[in-house]
Amino acid sequence: MTSISPLSGWNSAPPRTSSATPNRADAASPSHVSTPSSIVAFSPESVNGSNGAAALPKPPVVWESASRDKVSEAMTKSFSSYAFGGRFGGLGAAMLGQAKLGNYNFSQAMRQPPPTTTPNVYGAAAIAPGSLHGNGEDNVSLSITTRSGVEVKLSLDSQGDGLAVRMTTSGELGEAETRALGELAKGFQDAIDGMGQSTPKIKLEGLMQFDQQVLESVKLHAEVKVRGELESVQTLDFQADGAQRKVGFSGVAGSLDLKVDASQLNTLGSRERQAKALGSYMKQFDQAASRGHGDAGLMAMLKDSFTALHSNTAAPQTETAMPETGKWRLAAEDKSILTGLADFSASVSQAVKFSNPMRGTEKDGFNYEVSQKTAQTGARQDERSIRQQQQSKLSASFHQSLVAGVPLRLTDNTESQNYTYHQIEDTASSDAQVAYKDGKLVQASLRQEASQSTHVKKYFLGKLESDKTTPGNYSVLRDLLPVLGSYKSGDKDATSEARIEQRKQALLALNDDVLLQSYPGQTISLWQADVLPGEAVG
Repeated sequence: MTSISPLSGWNSAPPRTSSATPNRADAASPSHVSTPSSIVAFSPESVNGSNGAAALPKPPVVWESASRDKVSEAMTKSFSSYAFGGRFGGLGAAMLGQAKLGNYNFSQAMRQPPPTTTPNVYGAAAIAPGSLHGNGEDNVSLSITTRSGVEVKLSLDSQGDGLAVRMTTSGELGEAETRALGELAKGFQDAIDGMGQSTPKIKLEGLMQFDQQVLESVKLHAEVKVRGELESVQTLDFQADGAQRKVGFSGVAGSLDLKVDASQLNTLGSRERQAKALGSYMKQFDQAASRGHGDAGLMAMLKDSFTALHSNTAAPQTETAMPETGKWRLAAEDKSILTGLADFSASVSQAVKFSNPMRGTEKDGFNYEVSQKTAQTGARQDERSIRQQQQSKLSASFHQSLVAGVPLRLTDNTESQNYTYHQIEDTASSDAQVAYKDGKLVQASLRQEASQSTHVKKYFLGKLESDKTTPGNYSVLRDLLPVLGSYKSGDKDATSEARIEQRKQALLALNDDVLLQSYPGQTISLWQADVLPGEAVG
């Protein structure tokens, strides 16, 4: 059983002696079922030890405020859940639900005194407003700033024997603002529930759908204690506003960092174009995870956060209107070389493990980076140039059993040393650019490159049997002027409608070609990296 220490600054009454005899009607039944270490639970044994002493009466829950509302009801319901992250179930949604009703300044806390507490020691206000707030082992905070400048703050804190919530505003909220807050209730709860799972998930889709006409920014911080044989903490930070969107995660599996530039709206493509680019990147994330044996949960978080942060983008500018942000109005030819996504940088770093006690230099790790950067330069519209660069890099290493389906268990015994050790180094890039002089297109090109290196060492009974390196390279340079430039004389007999359709199809085809190709022409199935290379290059 896990016993929970009182919060600092909160003093319980002196414990009763072991000879005390509780009222039989109020006595709690002794626990006789073992509880997993990953669950926080309470029992008489956690206080008195396992000496078989009679259980003491369970004092009533003490509340910070006597008022009862939907939030207090949700606290009562969720408090009975001792499971990992379960204490906040339904609470986030209940709090923002109150905001929608106009109740956006409140504070509530509850605590279950230990069984050894002398009855009636606690008064109605025994828990001071600030005694539990901010002291949670598990805590979540949400900060929302409206376009009018009002800041709304929500906080949730959970200790083993206590739960606290608070919501404050820096000013009065209008009807549209309270409605916009209420619409985030489900998204806020989804984000909380995602972090509350034993294998955490980043669920930000709902929060990303905030009304940008009413709300200026949304920030979330979550910190959850992982309870087990080795205790640790996993954290999530999220921020979204008109200029940027960010996600940072750190936990047992590793860390993730993602930033999206939301300021250059004129480089964005249509929803269909963005969806196609997102699908391409999802495929490449899967390929990298498979080839490098990346942690499935960590890569799932990258995919979920990447998709969420690229959602709810403003509609692209029309070709005739000047952009609200960005240097120049972009023509259809300019946008044809762009992915349609906002610029970004993302990195995933898996926690390093040393699984072979006989060879301390061999490690199991996974590091993946991917980014996009767009530059618009020139003295004026007729002298503009646009360049978009995409890059990816994978560095991974892992051990694999010689027999498919048989788990690898490496020990100090040479008989266990039957395995392959893989080291993966992959890079890819795409560089597309166009340039104009006196309003005419004078340069248009696309360069794409990709390289892979697979280094595999094979050991049998601790002896090195083979050491092979297999490289792979891909490079292409295309002149895009024939595609983006004026039609040749051979097309002079075509009707204007036919020329428009030909142009449209040519630009659509180019849209597909400019997407980053980390593994061009290759099909990477799950755990393909387990298969030893057929050909070796020293």
